[in-house]
Amino acid sequence: MTTEPDTTIGPKPDAAAKHDADARRGIISAGAAYALWGVLPVFLMLLHFARAEEVLASRILWSLPCAALAVAFMGGFAAARREVAQKGVLPALCLSALLIATNWWIYVWAVTNGHVIESSLAYFLTPLVNVAFGVALFGERLGRIQIAALTLAGLGVLVQALALGAPPWIALGLCASWSCYGLVRKQAPVSAAAGLFVETLVLAAPAVAGLVFLAQAAPLAVTTSPTHALLLALTGPVTAIPLILFAFGARRVPFSTLGLLQYIAPSLQFLIGALYGEPLTPLRMASFGLIWCGLALFSLDAVRREREKRA
Repeated sequence: MTTEPDTTIGPKPDAAAKHDADARRGIISAGAAYALWGVLPVFLMLLHFARAEEVLASRILWSLPCAALAVAFMGGFAAARREVAQKGVLPALCLSALLIATNWWIYVWAVTNGHVIESSLAYFLTPLVNVAFGVALFGERLGRIQIAALTLAGLGVLVQALALGAPPWIALGLCASWSCYGLVRKQAPVSAAAGLFVETLVLAAPAVAGLVFLAQAAPLAVTTSPTHALLLALTGPVTAIPLILFAFGARRVPFSTLGLLQYIAPSLQFLIGALYGEPLTPLRMASFGLIWCGLALFSLDAVRREREKRA
């Protein structure tokens, strides 16, 4: 009795079903990460009792054990050690640690001082700034649609400056620190969990020193009540969980899909800012309208390019 050869073209049904299920899990994970980042302002508003510097230090110190657990369950410390031992990785992670600490501090200060809508502007701008980085640093060429998208975003920033009466420094600071962070991490071949662990390890000593310094001026919020201590401790998992979900999802979904999902976070932040009564003047809405039009052009062009690449 002979067995006929399998002449099926393409992936076998079981393999295709497994791939589809993996992709669905990836979309759910990445979407959940962006949703958690989107509602982060609500949690940070609960920390109004603490100074932004104490929240930053708490976020660093409580992220360290969370990142250690993530490393243990996602490859182990031996694999993480091999990743970090690669040439140039440790210096890159020291730089990325400084950038992410800057980003976290600006964001905490902005949210706790009623600038959620301006903060959301930063993350609407980030994809377009990444395109500009590609041109400036890597010699990438822009298509006409991408040029139009960047032009609309630039006009949006100018209108936002008119609406605020000054350049939107909070949004620009957040966007610059996050975009530079992403650029540095892209050059360092290290997993999200291992990278976060090393970054928080690098920042741990300065965070402790910062808490000691703050305690000289006034009692730390963490010592004033068990509720305050618990909320500050939660900054660790609130930081680590979305990052791990994102890392899981990013490996399983196409870049174009990930690019569309990333607008979940700033959209939720914008809505939260509006619901909490932050002003939405006509000029401010015009600014966001221009940026949203630029993002729509950019997203449609990214989807078209992805389809052409697959064809």
